[in-house]
Amino acid sequence: MTTENADSVAKLLAEWRRERPDLDPSPIGIQGRVMRLAAHFLRRSEGWLVPLGLSWEAFSLIVTLRRSGKPYELRPTDLLAESLLTSGAITNRIDKVEALGLVERRPDPRDRRGAIIRLTPAGKRLADRAIADHVGGVDGLLEALSGAEQRQLAALLTKLLAATEQRVGGARRGRQRAAAAEPPDAKGRPARSHRPPRKPLDAERVDRA
Repeated sequence: MTTENADSVAKLLAEWRRERPDLDPSPIGIQGRVMRLAAHFLRRSEGWLVPLGLSWEAFSLIVTLRRSGKPYELRPTDLLAESLLTSGAITNRIDKVEALGLVERRPDPRDRRGAIIRLTPAGKRLADRAIADHVGGVDGLLEALSGAEQRQLAALLTKLLAATEQRVGGARRGRQRAAAAEPPDAKGRPARSHRPPRKPLDAERVDRA
């Protein structure tokens, strides 16, 4: 890598090679660049989302409903799984977007206690405008790469992400099978995963002090 093309991660790699010549830090170079690019892209995206009155969370929610196709509705669990949102308080995120008039809750015919989240006409119009701005904005962030380089990078990232998702999914299914194979407890209830008992709140406060 030439000095002109060096990035912020190159410095930390050079430092580790100096301090720990017994280690090859190349893997964390890939991790560090992915993480820093993700943070840069997210911050830059605010430049075209905030003028539309959208946070990243609100944007991801409404465009996920928009690309799901008519009638532009999903259950909250499906909405979280299909969006680019991280796991968290999905209900609070839906509440905020509903307050903007972009989505509405409807009764779930398959679950009396559940709800289905549907995009409103105003939400659809804003999602269409926002996704167009987003595609154009991200395209500008990739201008340092030629079309061929972008396709090559996309293929490599797809390969890595697919392998990672398969590994995570396999581990999750393994835990589920192991839990199902355990005998029920004395009261006939399904066995639960063996997690260490939760500490009392006072003990947690001491640990964090």
